[in-house]
Amino acid sequence: QAGERAGAGPAAAGPAGQIDQLGLAHPGAGRAILATWHNLLDAGRLQDGEPNLAGTARAPVAMMSAATAAEAGTAEGGKVTVATDRGAITVPVQIAAMPDRVVWLPTNSAGCEVRRELGAGHGTLVTVRSAE
Repeated sequence: QAGERAGAGPAAAGPAGQIDQLGLAHPGAGRAILATWHNLLDAGRLQDGEPNLAGTARAPVAMMSAATAAEAGTAEGGKVTVATDRGAITVPVQIAAMPDRVVWLPTNSAGCEVRRELGAGHGTLVTVRSAE
């Protein structure tokens, strides 16, 4: 859900899909903790009127572990939908060395505006599913 945040701190054992006594989330199947940050070149206002510079920006992707992608029913190069109760973003998958059930999206790239489209930020619990 939008605004639902994972806790910070050392990992603690707990059942999947639950939040333990330390406030740490343990996403269940089909859920992940959102990691997000800005790319150097994104949909920022300082590129207005500079289509050549903006054209060099990386295309948005969802980075995740191979296990997270498989659980969502997708793989490298496939498309995945990351969603909250407020909205959804669909982008290609890039497999990366990341913890399972964590998905990274660029914060403010063309076609991937996490705060506006998902009402979410770093640490939000999201759903992850194949878009194909």
